[in-house]
Amino acid sequence: MAAPVHPGDAGLIAKLQGGRPVALAPEDTARVVEALREAIGIVLEQPPQQIADGSRLFDDLGLDSIDVFDVLDQLAERFEANVALEDLPPDFVRGKEGVTFKDFADGILTYFRTPPKAKPAAPGRSGAAPSGAGPGAGPA
Repeated sequence: MAAPVHPGDAGLIAKLQGGRPVALAPEDTARVVEALREAIGIVLEQPPQQIADGSRLFDDLGLDSIDVFDVLDQLAERFEANVALEDLPPDFVRGKEGVTFKDFADGILTYFRTPPKAKPAAPGRSGAAPSGAGPGAGPA
């Protein structure tokens, strides 16, 4: 069963379902920041209003790398949009000291505003047949 839609989230959900990059209006930005604050509050069992912009997530609040996955799951559930960990700054995923709530929120907003990273082509997938293969490659 899908999570209930928060009032005003429907437009942002539709934008995010269109894929990245997403043009976020100021109200969308505020909604994402609010959702992150709520998600961190749920994961850490703290009132969201106690999570200040300057709160250091991993130092002051005790967030760890497993909690980051839970926060991103909360965000994905609310906005029906997954966050690709490989496209996030490693400091957010590994839990680098000094990362503030504002840093994390800005990173998530940047993630939504930028196109996905290009994935490298799989080795041997150039479309050409391997050497010695194909019609007429057998013994003469």
